[in-house]
Amino acid sequence: MKIFLMTTHMEMGGIPIYVVELARVLKRRGHQPVVVSDAGTLERRLAREGIQHIRIPCRTSSEINPRLWFRAFPQILKAIFRERPDLIHSHTRVTQVLGWAASTLTSTPYVTTCHGLYKFRLGRRFFRCWGKWVMAISNATMNRVVTQYRLAPPHQVILIENGIDVERFRQAPDPAEVERFRRMNGLNGGPVIGAVARLSPVKGLDLLLKAAPALLREFPDLQLLLVGDGPAREELVRLAHELRIADRVAICPSVEDTRVPLALLQVFAAPAWEEGFGLAIVEAMAAGVPVVASDAGGPGEIIEQGKSGVLIQPGDTAGLENELRTLLKDPAARERMARNGQARVKERFDLDRVVTQVEEVYGWAVRDVKK
Repeated sequence: MKIFLMTTHMEMGGIPIYVVELARVLKRRGHQPVVVSDAGTLERRLAREGIQHIRIPCRTSSEINPRLWFRAFPQILKAIFRERPDLIHSHTRVTQVLGWAASTLTSTPYVTTCHGLYKFRLGRRFFRCWGKWVMAISNATMNRVVTQYRLAPPHQVILIENGIDVERFRQAPDPAEVERFRRMNGLNGGPVIGAVARLSPVKGLDLLLKAAPALLREFPDLQLLLVGDGPAREELVRLAHELRIADRVAICPSVEDTRVPLALLQVFAAPAWEEGFGLAIVEAMAAGVPVVASDAGGPGEIIEQGKSGVLIQPGDTAGLENELRTLLKDPAARERMARNGQARVKERFDLDRVVTQVEEVYGWAVRDVKK
């Protein structure tokens, strides 16, 4: 089956990474995935995997942007008529609108994945563009779409959690790469806590910085590592200086192999205000790093409280501080939680299991059109 996998761009982030990994496994299983998006650093990974990528100028947050309709839409139609895909699978709001319009004009079967806890928009209510089937990545996203906002009927939405290449994350990265990363970011060999995330206010990374001064009084060699890009970067740098901990905080751009920074962490923190799933949490657990995360949607479905990780309430800086302190003081608890986290990910979030479910939805969509 030839499948157009559509996403807005190919920069590092949860959705593009998932699309690349989905394409990789689909290709291994004999399908012909074609990723359709704007440019980004993950194009290199697609090229290494021998996966076709079609660039269209769709990097915008607005589905009514004229550029989308006068440039991107004609290009996607041209690509569909040239490539003749069996199915379109869209992963972001902008590409959902594009995919729906293209499907309507070309009669190509069309499905979507709901990756986040969307905010309510009238455009979503009256211009839904979901396709025949909607895959929700967590019960939290399903509840938001079906029950809270009533954007799609229950019979149309299927729960298919995100997944990762579990075995890859269980393998240690190249020690030379880890050492190079450590030196480049001024990590001095003391304990490190941190996050791999988009630097956005919703990720709550300011709470991690606010928890740091008290922890530093007990662990003077402690350092914080934030890996990612995004609009909150300047505010996080400012806050680090305001808290007088700038010399203990390293903020570096996104990296393609997240196993490298994960190898340096004693504890992974994910204090988001809201999270549709939490792919970085799953990666950390698979890499054997204990996780403290906000019970803010998806993380509560990933983590078994106190066993495979620790959940705190969103916005609870004191709770975050206390849980980080507890784990930093107790290497045995960290080791136990790391083992349980790896077992949890292997059981629930292995990518091969996820792709089997996705393939089943693809089969439904194609058969529905043929009826």
